[in-house]
Parts: sequence; C-alpha cells; structure tokens
Amino acid sequence: MRCPRCRGLMVVDHFTDMQLSSGPLWLRAWRCVSCGEVIEPGIAQHRLAQGSRLTRFIRRLKRRPSRIAESVPLGV
Repeated sequence: MRCPRCRGLMVVDHFTDMQLSSGPLWLRAWRCVSCGEVIEPGIAQHRLAQGSRLTRFIRRLKRRPSRIAESVPLGV
C-alpha cells in the first residue's frame, strides 16, 4: 500500500487506543515509513465525511452566479 500523502511505503502498526476505554485497547492501523501518516478505519471514515462536505460546498459555489467586482472610486 502507498501513502496518500507522500506515496511512501505503508506498513501495519499497532497503536494504543486511549479514546475508547470500554473497547479494545490496541488498534491496528497503516503507518507510512517515510512521513509517519497514520490511517485507521476511524480516520478514513472521518476523511470521507469531510471530503463529501467539501465536495457539496464546491458544487454550491459552482452553481452560484459569479459576481463581477464593482469598481468603487476612492475620493482624493
């Protein structure tokens, strides 16, 4: 697997999950050997949700009519 940030090598690593006290304490995730990027299911879901919000926002901006900047004379 390649890192989405730097295209480096991703390896499976184990992390301590401090947020879920009732669940499993250890978490398996992908970690980039080059830049340290960590990808686990929770992070991936959050990024997908953020991406879909960003996509909707961009679509809304594209649908709006563009406003031409008005020139305002500055008095001297």
